Order: sequence, then structure tokens, then C-alpha cells
Amino acid sequence: MSFCKYITPTAAFAVLVSAGVAKADPWVPAAGDGNAKVMVRLFDANRAYPSTGFGTSTIPASKQNETQLRITGVQGIGHGFSIEYDLRAGRKQDRTSKHNMTTSHTAAGLEDQEVGLNYGLIQSPLEALSLTMNAVIPTGSSHSNPALGTGHLAVEPDIQAGFKTGPFTFTGEFGGRVFTDSGVTQLRVTLYAGWRILPRLTVFGTGFGSRTLQNAASLQRTDQSEVYNIVRVGGGAEFKLTSWLRPYIEYEHTIAGQGIHAGDRITIGASVVF
Repeated sequence: MSFCKYITPTAAFAVLVSAGVAKADPWVPAAGDGNAKVMVRLFDANRAYPSTGFGTSTIPASKQNETQLRITGVQGIGHGFSIEYDLRAGRKQDRTSKHNMTTSHTAAGLEDQEVGLNYGLIQSPLEALSLTMNAVIPTGSSHSNPALGTGHLAVEPDIQAGFKTGPFTFTGEFGGRVFTDSGVTQLRVTLYAGWRILPRLTVFGTGFGSRTLQNAASLQRTDQSEVYNIVRVGGGAEFKLTSWLRPYIEYEHTIAGQGIHAGDRITIGASVVF
């Protein structure tokens, strides 16, 4: 039985093009200060969540993989403001086997980019609260097979919060992503918990969830790529090599979803503090 009746073609790569920021950053750096993360992310999946309902059960699906280059960062600009950015490019492949024949589709190039402003409401060494307004710019092709982007502009108002106690750091980001063409709205949450077990070594856990208010079946086909229902958890480690360079590695696993592929992702990168 073909999996296509359970998962829409436009949503097949939503897990890749709509992923949220891995870690909220409510602490706004001073003017001229900031950090950037350069990373390579490897995604692989051969099962999918049915589009008939949100849940944890999966079915066999086409094999999908992606190699993505991603740069995220924050730059302080003064007066309590910072600029945030999330820049992406990648290579995606979708392979389907039927009657002993394999069909493969590949696309490579820019994906959708995200940039915005963050304003600190509460800023102290141990506690922080900030408001963010981001724009998701549709630079990725929505006509390639597989798609590299949604093809639609979105705005993303968020609230970010964090606190530190001893060797522990906790952050959260809560908000929505609203597509301006259709009004499709995703409610999104990103969680992070870090534990500095050694002066230079921090282990961490992450969580990300997104639920779309609208049902994909009620939308036009061109808007179905804006639907994103997923829960993903992960864990990793970061090593403070120098005062400005911190390499890290993270493994993530999708534990629930609807109408998307279920897979694993490995991220290898480095954080540069300046």
C-alpha cells in the first residue's frame, strides 16, 4: 500500500524546512557583542506519521535524507535590542522503491531564512525575559522536488525566558508562526536544559513542539506545506575549547507527529563568541 494516502507530498519535508531554533536566547548581548553557531545537520528517515491524526505510530514511507548547512546567531545592537538570524542551505533527497524500481529526486540550494529583533524586558546574570519578532523569508524553492521552502512569508512573535542556578541553565521560547498569505498559524515551543558537569563540559537536553491550528485537509494544496505538527527531543554535549570557541554535538529524535516523516538528526557544529 502506498504511503502517499497518509502523508501529503508538500508536508513530506516540512520537518526539514520548518524546524525551530534549537535554543532560545533571552539574554540580550551588549552592543557589539554576540555569538554565532555554524553547524552541519544530517537528517535521515524511512517512516512517516499518518496525516489522519497526530500520534506516535508510524508507517513505512519513502526514504528521505538531508545534509544542511546552518548558521544561527545573535548580535547586540544596543538599547536592549539584538538582531537574531537563522540562515540555511541544504541538499535533500527523496527515494521511493516500487516493483523493484527506485525513483530518486534531489534538490539543493537555499532554504527559507529567518531574521528578527529581540528586546530584553528583564536582564540579569541569573534571569532573563525577552520579546522577539522574526520574519521567515521564503528564499527556498517551493517548486523543486523535494521542496526547499514553503514559498510563503511568515511572521513569528515569541517570548523567551531563562534562568540559571548553580551549574544548571534553563531556557524556553514560546510563540506562534503565522503565514501572511493564508493565516495558517503554528503554535511552537522550544525548551533547553543544560548542566555544566565540568568547568569546560556541558551536557544538555532539548525539546521542540509545534501544532498547527488549521487542518491540512481544509487548506488549498499550495498552503499545506505550512502545516507542521511534531514533537522532537534531543540531547548533546558542548565543550568550551577556548573563551570564544565551543564545539558541540547533538542527536535528535522525532517522537510524535502528523503528516510528516519520522526520523533522526545529528548536528555537529561550533559556537563562536565575540
